[in-house]
Amino acid sequence: RLEQSTQWRHRIKMTTQEILDEVLEREGWPKYTDISADRGGPTKGGITKRTLEQWRGRRVTNRELKSLKKSEAIEILTRRFVGCNGIDKVQDTYLRTQLIDNAVLSGPPLAVKDMQRALGVTRDGIIGPVTLRHIKESGEREVCQMLSVERTIRLARIVAKDPTQIIFLVGWITRSLGFVK
Repeated sequence: RLEQSTQWRHRIKMTTQEILDEVLEREGWPKYTDISADRGGPTKGGITKRTLEQWRGRRVTNRELKSLKKSEAIEILTRRFVGCNGIDKVQDTYLRTQLIDNAVLSGPPLAVKDMQRALGVTRDGIIGPVTLRHIKESGEREVCQMLSVERTIRLARIVAKDPTQIIFLVGWITRSLGFVK
């Protein structure tokens, strides 16, 4: 499974569609889950019920979430997790892939803040000129590895504060460390 999650390393350039296809695979698409300990609530392929409600502008049922089509999921992820907070400004495929993966798991602001923490810049959750300059100066591959570490530490802290989240820890860490080259 880890080998599948790291196949992206072998590609120089990936389209957003390819990245999101892999994210959906890591999220278990088309599996629907409703785990009581999951603070995100009912989820299908990384799309929570709340996210779908915001997207559609109305309340949705669990049945509607279960029947979510991949094409709509890709559209939601593209607009709400890639095309926001400056994630789409990151040119390096490896780093952008990890940012998108982290954004789907934890939300775009936290994904960007993890990277900003790794870079030692102001953590405002938005990739702007300062963050982009620091990425370039530090080197994209190095930033990708530093992001993996920051992300893993943040996820471990979640479990330290809320032990009910321990059931997710191995998967979270395997996922974040899968980006270490």
